[in-house]
Amino acid sequence: MSTTNTMNAFVLRTIVRNLDAQDWEGVEKDVQPTIDLNGQTQPATVFFDQLSKPPSPEIWWERQTDVIALDSGGDAVAARFIHCVRPRGSAESPEEAYEFQEIVFAWFVNNRLARWLSLRDEDGFRARTPTVPRTPHQSYTDRSPPADPSLDLAEHYRAYIKSINDKTMEAEFGRFCHPELEHSGCRLSIAEYIPLISDSQDAIDDLHFNIRELLADPQTQQVAAVLEFTGTPVRKWGGTKPNGKSVRFRELVMYQLHEGKIQRVWSVIELDAYREQLKAVN
Repeated sequence: MSTTNTMNAFVLRTIVRNLDAQDWEGVEKDVQPTIDLNGQTQPATVFFDQLSKPPSPEIWWERQTDVIALDSGGDAVAARFIHCVRPRGSAESPEEAYEFQEIVFAWFVNNRLARWLSLRDEDGFRARTPTVPRTPHQSYTDRSPPADPSLDLAEHYRAYIKSINDKTMEAEFGRFCHPELEHSGCRLSIAEYIPLISDSQDAIDDLHFNIRELLADPQTQQVAAVLEFTGTPVRKWGGTKPNGKSVRFRELVMYQLHEGKIQRVWSVIELDAYREQLKAVN
């Protein structure tokens, strides 16, 4: 883990704290004059305007850092944030409060933010869930290295994705996953985890997982990835029926490994973009 990237993690936390406080001067000193914001080059002022304002003026809103993953070989940081929301003036009505998650990938140049890619859980936002699962504290101390110290986490992850694309999960997932793991707060066996993936393969013809960004930190046994999916839906998935069109959408995902195998997964899928592409053709 580089000292530079440890500083980048600190800067990311500071930026988010200042965004929540709507403190432009605090944000300005930690960002480049222009930022790649979810694929669009924008002035830093636009970045601030878009990310500092709550979904509506009637609510109080803050982001809590749940877990951060660093890239041992670069200047990128991935983080899972919990958005805590409540109507203003409702401190005595906690039942009106709700939470949802967001995963952010951030790239830095000279310890100043240059690129921001994020996905928030839109279904979770609409569901108004009172609380969402968090990373257990022991996750930060229970990070034994793999039995093979020469294991390359990035290549290991690429092999994991290859097994998905090759549809050899039942035969190979024992190499990559613990017999029991957590996915988005739910404890699953490997046999229960595989259908989360294979169901989408059954619903989307020629579904292919493409790794667009990959962060790996052997010291903390963490991997984070931006995945892009392509294929043609043939049955209902994600709450939407197929319309004959092909789709392209993303997932931002973070993994905690233990002894070289996946122990915990946090994921946000770009479901709204998927659904938008499958709107009925007029």
